[in-house]
Amino acid sequence: MLRRIEALITRDRVGILCVLIVPMLLLLDLVRTWSDPANWGRFPYGHDFIAFWTAARLAAEGRIAALYDPAVYFAMQKELILEGGVLPWYYPPTYLTMLLPFAWLGFAVAWLVFCLTGIVALALAARPYLAGRDRLGWWLLFGAPVMGVTLVQGQNGAIVAALFLGAFAARAAGRTWLAAVLIAGLSIKPHLAVLIPVALIAAGDWRLILRAAVTTAAAVAIPCAIFGLESWQLALAHLDGTRVTFAEGDTLAQMVTLFAGALVLGLPANVAAGVQALSAIFAAGFVWWLWRARTVPPTLRLAGLLLAALMVPPYGFRYDMVLTLGATLLVVGQAERDGWLPGERLAMASLWFLPLVVPNIAHATGLPAGFALLLLGLWSVWRRAILSSGARIRPAPAHP
Repeated sequence: MLRRIEALITRDRVGILCVLIVPMLLLLDLVRTWSDPANWGRFPYGHDFIAFWTAARLAAEGRIAALYDPAVYFAMQKELILEGGVLPWYYPPTYLTMLLPFAWLGFAVAWLVFCLTGIVALALAARPYLAGRDRLGWWLLFGAPVMGVTLVQGQNGAIVAALFLGAFAARAAGRTWLAAVLIAGLSIKPHLAVLIPVALIAAGDWRLILRAAVTTAAAVAIPCAIFGLESWQLALAHLDGTRVTFAEGDTLAQMVTLFAGALVLGLPANVAAGVQALSAIFAAGFVWWLWRARTVPPTLRLAGLLLAALMVPPYGFRYDMVLTLGATLLVVGQAERDGWLPGERLAMASLWFLPLVVPNIAHATGLPAGFALLLLGLWSVWRRAILSSGARIRPAPAHP
């Protein structure tokens, strides 16, 4: 049965999906938006980018405190909102520094430049890992459903994945300072970078650890120089508000963490926090084991780190699964070189496609599909790691 299912996953069929999915998602969002007479002709994309753009405008005006004032920040967003509601600001000032140039662009142009920045950055970061492979690797990267979700929402998943992939590509090339700068760039979403020190300590890479600490300290200091110390004081003072904002049903359905999954299942918040702590401990232990194992290929170690990164924080959304997309490409590359394992083709196809319907599965079944995908990815990495250590796992027959 498994062989029959996997036989349907051919290069030609996957290639067709890669060409169609992202344009179809953009077109569907356009049609859905303009089908409402009240929204006819309005710019249809960037539902989340609205929050970034208004934050950049306030920051450019020196009104940092207004980011946390609903009467100002939410009022600015309401001029552009087409669906959903207003979005609070819970990002660190380092992200505000990155967004500052977009304040001087119109909303539609800013969205386009923001998305192109993510695409170009991801292409440059992925290039070392896709070198020597055919076009299918590139199609899998930029034709993935999660890329369409990221573009429609105007989110930063591609930028975060580019920083991750770029940092470790630079590390592999011996460009330690560049790797450190890119790791420091992850301070825009520091909760996704928690396991990087675990991986580097396990690998004994003390030079990169020291340089990353220096560059991260500099990245943290830059907002103080631009916006003043108040920017960090306000950000830390309002951090607790995430527990209220992200506890809504529709928001939880968009998440891929065990914490959100537990709340979707109806468990109390304290129990959800407990199982999330177990998830974080498991992820850290897995990364430690993987990066201590000298026989595991570097690309496979990075794939495990990318997958485990989303298992640590209580808040992680499906657009953050551009990280898991990077992991998928790394595992697929390993499989193309060494042969596919039984069930691996189906696992990678699921990890590539299902982020598109994670909220739908959560609403229909009440099950945490996003977290299940993370476990599926880690299982795939674990099998490959065991194989590299000398254990015998019979590759599956090749498919066209």
